[in-house]
Amino acid sequence: MTVLGQRGVEALSLRELARDLGVSHAAPARHFADRQRLLQALAVEGFEQLAEEITRAIASTRELQGQARLVAAAYVAFSIEKANLVDVMFRHERANDDGVIGASAAKTFEPLLQLFHDGELHGVVPAGEAELTATVFLAAIQGISALVNCGVVTPETVPYLVSNAVPRFIASAENNSRDVRP
Repeated sequence: MTVLGQRGVEALSLRELARDLGVSHAAPARHFADRQRLLQALAVEGFEQLAEEITRAIASTRELQGQARLVAAAYVAFSIEKANLVDVMFRHERANDDGVIGASAAKTFEPLLQLFHDGELHGVVPAGEAELTATVFLAAIQGISALVNCGVVTPETVPYLVSNAVPRFIASAENNSRDVRP
């Protein structure tokens, strides 16, 4: 992860990894058949880390719009802090993936989808549109992250952008609390 974080995906190779870890050139091959498998493992690990951030954000409040705000803020912060990892997570080659990364991504975003289904039940997300709304919400926060990472938007504007975006996807309601899962 250090090589990835400091120098990006292009600098990542099994040989480079072995050198940085101070092990023989053959050592990484015992764990990863090739560079693609290494990238796959990094992507899965990244989705697991992101899932923890999303789950923590949702668990920190019972108010649905507040949960969406915290998820968006956590997602954007993760994407900025770990931009190279996020690059690996979202640029995998489907033909070489075996479905592992897609399954990991789907699992990561299940709590977010559940949040929007709960919003549908509480009338703060349009009926029948939880999945569509969650997907467009995810695209919007991914877009905010990308704009920050490429320098179009400054990191200081993220709270404003998140606060402005969330109500467009999930309405505020006086009584939209729900039981927080463990």
